[in-house]
Amino acid sequence: MRRPGSRPRVRSRGFTLVELLVAAALMAVLAVLSWRGLDAVLDSRRRIVDASDELRSLTLAFSQLDEDLRRSWPVRLLKLQVPAINFTVSGEQAVATLELLREATGATEATQLQRVAWRLRDGVLERGFGAWVAPSTDRSSLASSGAAGAFAPAGADASDSVGLVWQPILGQVAQLQMQGWVAQQGWIAAEALAGQLAGAGVGTAGQGQVSGTGAGTGPGTGGAGTGSGAAGVPVTGGTNAAVTGLLVRVVRTDGRVLQRILTVKD
Repeated sequence: MRRPGSRPRVRSRGFTLVELLVAAALMAVLAVLSWRGLDAVLDSRRRIVDASDELRSLTLAFSQLDEDLRRSWPVRLLKLQVPAINFTVSGEQAVATLELLREATGATEATQLQRVAWRLRDGVLERGFGAWVAPSTDRSSLASSGAAGAFAPAGADASDSVGLVWQPILGQVAQLQMQGWVAQQGWIAAEALAGQLAGAGVGTAGQGQVSGTGAGTGPGTGGAGTGSGAAGVPVTGGTNAAVTGLLVRVVRTDGRVLQRILTVKD
């Protein structure tokens, strides 16, 4: 029984269980949508960063290779017994390696020659560099040109006297295919050019016949010889054949193929 003059009691009403469940379900849906949107943004950012890193690595790799080729062109003027650009084949799979002799100093200093090699090893494109040791047959050429360089001791192999420092350039590479441009011959596979090139100081001109089968032999009598490779194209000019262009094809592990043509002449 209510007393006279007292206020009526107002009964407070809270949320029901159904309302709480509905609110919780709405918050869960919003959280899922927000998480999916945030995950998509993070995934896009991750892919953009990966693509940027890959593009930067490719740019640096091709830029460095282009710089090495351009700096190898003046080495021909020294008329050395070894070629400024050469290819070698090694391993059971006959993988070609690009070997260069290039300038390593600026215009204000004496010319220093540097050995540079590009190879594919365990899915990584590597660049090796080191000081070039001149054989005794090239001492007169270096002395007359004013170029500076170390000399290998008598009876030593200049190619094995000094080791190379290898640095990884590009990863996730399945294959490295190279072709050299020879004047009046066109594009020839690097495996076919291996052993067919010699320095400008070699005056004997011959003819090298590249066979399309298995392994071949080196230069024969009078500069004639056979090489190995899949090109099946004769390399006329033999030991005097010069590479003036390079086609590089990089096959990535995901199947993508990247190709670039680089000029050797500056």
